[in-house]
Amino acid sequence: MGLFDRFKEKKPVARKLEHPHDLLIGDMVDFALMSQTDLSNKSFQVTKIWTLDLGGDKHKRIYFQLDDVDLSIRLRVVDNNTLELGLEVYPETLLKVFSESDIANILDPDTGVNHQLRANVSMDVLPPEIAGWVAENYRQEGFELAYRYEDDFRNKSLPEHEDDSEDACDFAWLFSDNRQHSLEFRVFDGGRTEAHLCAYIPIRKIDGLWPAKQA
Repeated sequence: MGLFDRFKEKKPVARKLEHPHDLLIGDMVDFALMSQTDLSNKSFQVTKIWTLDLGGDKHKRIYFQLDDVDLSIRLRVVDNNTLELGLEVYPETLLKVFSESDIANILDPDTGVNHQLRANVSMDVLPPEIAGWVAENYRQEGFELAYRYEDDFRNKSLPEHEDDSEDACDFAWLFSDNRQHSLEFRVFDGGRTEAHLCAYIPIRKIDGLWPAKQA
């Protein structure tokens, strides 16, 4: 090594991105051909990472918000081979497919957690914006108090006490009979409700992962 070599600036090691559980804000995700046609052969950027606490660190869920010019979706890594993709939908869209009274029962904890939800339209005539995201029949699997944090808790523990950084919500979820789809509701204080139609896909449906450019 020459006398002055030690003063030369070292080049940063290029970051590798081989699995979606390592995504960071700014990274890009390319999808292959999909049943959800609005995702097929498109690229999305990670714009936000947030956490849902369902009972401590062993039960937390990490969500990645993915955006392109026209669409926002949510991604969660279920295991090394399976991804959950979620599409947020407005009440008026859900009511084109499901009964309002059935949804109201699901969101009422006093009615129990053994509800079924059946689509009242054929899968062939779904609104185009949710084609590929809906199953004909769902069964409720739970109703729990959860806490949403606008932060990434993959590599750190959740707060042990409430500190005003969390939003409490009632979290209800249902699965289709073949477990290829789910439907989730989050009801926050004041009545604000989020609903997501979710589809479960093999990780091979991701065509490429691209780390954000390093400064």
